Amino acid sequence: MTTIYDVAKAAGVTAATVSNVLSGKRPVSEATRERVMKYVQELGYRPNQIARSLIKQRTKTVGLVIPNIGNPFYAALAKAVERITCTAGVRVFIISTNRDERVGQKLLDDLLSRRVDGIIIVSELLSLTKAVQSLNASSPVPLPIVICLWEEGELDLVPSVNFDYFAAGRLAAEHLSGLGHRRIAVVTDGLSCDSVSIQKIHHTARLAGFQATLAQHGYPLDQSLLGIGGSSLEGGKKTAYRLLQLPEPPTAIFATNDLMAFGVMSAAWELGIQVPHQLSVMGFDDIDLAAYHVPPLTTIIMRASAVAEQALHIVFHLIEGKHVVSPASLQPALAVRGSTAPLVVKPTYTVAH
Repeated sequence: MTTIYDVAKAAGVTAATVSNVLSGKRPVSEATRERVMKYVQELGYRPNQIARSLIKQRTKTVGLVIPNIGNPFYAALAKAVERITCTAGVRVFIISTNRDERVGQKLLDDLLSRRVDGIIIVSELLSLTKAVQSLNASSPVPLPIVICLWEEGELDLVPSVNFDYFAAGRLAAEHLSGLGHRRIAVVTDGLSCDSVSIQKIHHTARLAGFQATLAQHGYPLDQSLLGIGGSSLEGGKKTAYRLLQLPEPPTAIFATNDLMAFGVMSAAWELGIQVPHQLSVMGFDDIDLAAYHVPPLTTIIMRASAVAEQALHIVFHLIEGKHVVSPASLQPALAVRGSTAPLVVKPTYTVAH
């Protein structure tokens, strides 16, 4: 492997001169710089990044913690982070907790052992954020950390990138109620789709906003129309089967992520229910597939690229030792497509068995 001394010998200069050319810390004549760079390229010299990081106390790496790489929204977020860090000359280690606290903690420990310069956490597991915060409390130099998309209330542990989930829930409710729907079901997140117990349903800010808006319009959400979809295609489908076979089925279903919405539409298709003519279906996230599904999915837009940009802006500033204030919450938008339609008459479909 070519060393800095090989380049110095070939160029007829000292190793210190080669170092100054590469780092730009001290002035070097243009002729010397060109001669050194000529041999750097000819000999294929690559700086020893590990050695340089030990000197600078930097590794030019960041960690990204996400709940589930199989969810297209988180995959899009990871892709955006990779694109931005690559442009900045920084590497990113991506770990997926698979929504498992023990796995997440083990992977986080591994990430910390790699001496990353900062961490972006997009997690549903508060224990992970508290673990890092506890570590920082005992460290003379706190690790730059950014929390993204935390939905369970106020989180003042570290700087954060937030999304106005409550407003998003309101937007979804306004859209469906504005189409004339009154019997609206919700397929929301949860750790299991085997139980429909209301106590086990994941009460997120998006669900709270949705419920509050319906109540303000005078038709509170029927608790029997709440179901757990497990944040998955299969969970959304299984819950939709139950909802669509009720004695008085819903005319619209709001799924709190796009994957569950696709599961709902799959159940409707298998049961012989037409979307949107007999059932309106709405999602949340606006993953790429939403616009290309048949019918195209009406959904709440939450831009993964915007989350990535804000999170990296914060973590890069923290790494440089700059003071950072959490930005204002990202605002939702509505993408109206072909999966929702005005309620004309009460559905008279007969469920196919």
